Amino acid sequence: MSEWIESEFQSVDLGDTRRETRLRSILTRMWQSPQASISSACRGFAEVMAAGRFFDNEAVTQEAILEPHRAAIVERVKAHERVLLVQDTTECDFTAKKTLEGSGPLSNLARRGFFAHSELVISAERVPLGVWETSIYAREDQEHGKTNERKQEPIEKKESYRWLEGYRHACELAALAGQCQIISCADREADIYEIFVESQQRRERGEPAAEWLIRSQHDRCLEPFEDAGRATISQRIAQRPLLGTVTFGMPTKEQNHKVKGVRTKTTRSGREVTLELRTLQVTLQAPFRSKVQGGKLPPVQITVIEAREIAPPAGEAPILWTLLTSMDATTFEQARELLALYAGRWEIEVFHKVLKSGCRIEEIQLRKGERMKRAILLFMIVAWRVMYVMKLGRECPDLPCDVVFEEDEWQSVCVVLEGREALIRKPSLGEMVRKVATLGGFLGRKCDGEPGAQCMWVGLMRAADFTICWQRFGKDCASVV
Repeated sequence: MSEWIESEFQSVDLGDTRRETRLRSILTRMWQSPQASISSACRGFAEVMAAGRFFDNEAVTQEAILEPHRAAIVERVKAHERVLLVQDTTECDFTAKKTLEGSGPLSNLARRGFFAHSELVISAERVPLGVWETSIYAREDQEHGKTNERKQEPIEKKESYRWLEGYRHACELAALAGQCQIISCADREADIYEIFVESQQRRERGEPAAEWLIRSQHDRCLEPFEDAGRATISQRIAQRPLLGTVTFGMPTKEQNHKVKGVRTKTTRSGREVTLELRTLQVTLQAPFRSKVQGGKLPPVQITVIEAREIAPPAGEAPILWTLLTSMDATTFEQARELLALYAGRWEIEVFHKVLKSGCRIEEIQLRKGERMKRAILLFMIVAWRVMYVMKLGRECPDLPCDVVFEEDEWQSVCVVLEGREALIRKPSLGEMVRKVATLGGFLGRKCDGEPGAQCMWVGLMRAADFTICWQRFGKDCASVV
């Protein structure tokens, strides 16, 4: 599958063909051994030294690496009617790396590392299409814990500015995506009024503007409506008629909560959940910004969707999702569709799991912050590809396996698992994904469902080893089996 690296980064421009060749070589090694350290993935001392020089080179910029990847994303996006640009932030904990330069405090001053704010493009069917942008940064020690002091500052001076930047990046994708609808999707941290204003003003100016779908964090005040007086979102939507209900299975999940600076952990029981759907179109009252020119932002019109659980188990709070969006949702079908789209936000959580547990970025042994950031960026590309193979096998199982797997790859895996007679028939993509997952510990029982990310990244690493043997020994290897 290293052919995808050649195709994805064919047009990369790092100012020197040797650096461009080295980029593709390092990515190939990472792809073949996603769980290995960089030195273990490289073959020999010369490759280890070359990788070190590559990560230390200032000409190797994030923009230069992502530019060809973005061009490939745009082509994939154009094949869809609607895609999500999902953004979220994760911590990269390097507390144990005492010699690492450039790291900063994480949730507390005792933990050190970087924050990685990622923007993942996924289709409506939840197939990841690529990493559009990322921001890997360290928080300054003196800025830790000063959230309240910065509350009235312009958004550009806040750490939360990354969410507005993420929406603007979605608008950039919308300008390139042709007829495909782009939706910027995020969790509660992105409930930022400036994003709503940005979207509304772009439309007023006739500029390309992505739609947005964000889970609510603040019970915002509304503009006075006729004789109803002032109210909040929750007060107004409680008066709306029920549109219908949706039912689905909810797995058991551990949840982290932070109340008055104290983190607690609870467990939400797995159960069948029935949610009531209500919608509301409102005009938000603009918050006051004392240090923004004019002191006040303009009011904006948005749509609110509430999904509230009926009859939760005793002792547990009902599930309540309040979604804010720039899209219309006046009918039950529209509300249900947007709720299903928001559920696709979970894919970026899987992406970060693959990045940290599969690619083990928190175990990278590099001493300089800039080197570390470049290495994390390349592992993000690898993590995306692991998810892409997994999801494509689920959504398009009947495709021939050679749309993803090279001939040497599928042949070597089939021979190892089933013997030489397996080469008589080329497996489908769905079959091949399950074979690879089997190498990673997937049992394939009826109760197991589809292969997950962990089985895939372990299986892909083992498949790479089989491919090397197959390429070296060829038919001799098949005859032995």
